[in-house]
Amino acid sequence: MSATADSSESQPSPNGKPFRFFDLPLELRSRILSFLLCTDTRTIDLDPTNYRAATARLNLFLVSKQFGFEAYHVFYAGHTFRIFQTHGRFLGKRTEPLLARLPSYYRNVMVSLELRLGPGWSDPPKPWYVSDRLGLEDCIAVRTLRVFVEVDPSSPIFKGFRLNRDFFTNFSGMLLQQVMEWLPVLDTVEFDAYPSVDRHGALMTRLLEETRKAKKRIAWGSERDWGDSLADKLEKARLKAKQMSARVIDLEPVS
Repeated sequence: MSATADSSESQPSPNGKPFRFFDLPLELRSRILSFLLCTDTRTIDLDPTNYRAATARLNLFLVSKQFGFEAYHVFYAGHTFRIFQTHGRFLGKRTEPLLARLPSYYRNVMVSLELRLGPGWSDPPKPWYVSDRLGLEDCIAVRTLRVFVEVDPSSPIFKGFRLNRDFFTNFSGMLLQQVMEWLPVLDTVEFDAYPSVDRHGALMTRLLEETRKAKKRIAWGSERDWGDSLADKLEKARLKAKQMSARVIDLEPVS
């Protein structure tokens, strides 16, 4: 590199001052923060690797009061949070779910939650029950609940391994019903599953019945792309646009 290039790179800005982050419009600040804070894995759960994936990002909350305020809005609105933990290390009866560990003002800005069904299908984990400890009533911006089904034990291949054909179906249906009741502004439930799960099987049929009974919209995730109709695809595009717009929040300055 030439001496001229080195000299030009080291020169200060024309006014002799660094550019101030808060001189940018809120939309640009939120966009920059999303690059810094949003992980490739958009679903967050209790996991032993969280400290490696999130600690450096969450340290940005400590820059200043205003910076932290805007940063946590972007971080918690930019990810989907799993309601009940699925990692084996955190399935003990004394382990509280992630939502229960967070303060209410973080739950206030979340826009998407996930209910993952399948782990512990023969003996559901003890922390998997709905109560006020989860703080679901604080999730005043969550309009989309994602339900991902890993297995359907009502399938004949599970015969001989399950307690009975309907045990996990009934458990899952009750869990979904209770979660929907606690979320104050929920309007859409998005379903997805692994390839082995039959859309017309007993478990999916029960979950769809509960969703219709609660008068929530039904959408389909990208793993299976069950929604083949044009109307389903348009609905998915609408929901995605709605979630993206929710990440840029009209924030009031922190005094």
